[in-house]
Amino acid sequence: MLLAGLGAASLARKQAIKQIAAAAANAEALRARADAAALEAGRKVAKLRKQAAGFAAQAEAEFEARFLKPKRSPRRPARPAAKRARKRA
Repeated sequence: MLLAGLGAASLARKQAIKQIAAAAANAEALRARADAAALEAGRKVAKLRKQAAGFAAQAEAEFEARFLKPKRSPRRPARPAAKRARKRA
């Protein structure tokens, strides 16, 4: 009975060591997958930003063409306001 208990404890210890080693390997694999996913997400974000910048420039140009009328040149050039003489008391 004692030997069976020692054998079971030894087997449980070996299994625990294997599980810890597998968890460490899984953590490395998970970290590598997370890094790859982060890089891919960064690439997608950069692509979408570029598309958004192009779309914004196009929309701004279209807005200006449709709604902003070109300013006419004034009939005569503007002059600075004349200084008023102050009355002295």
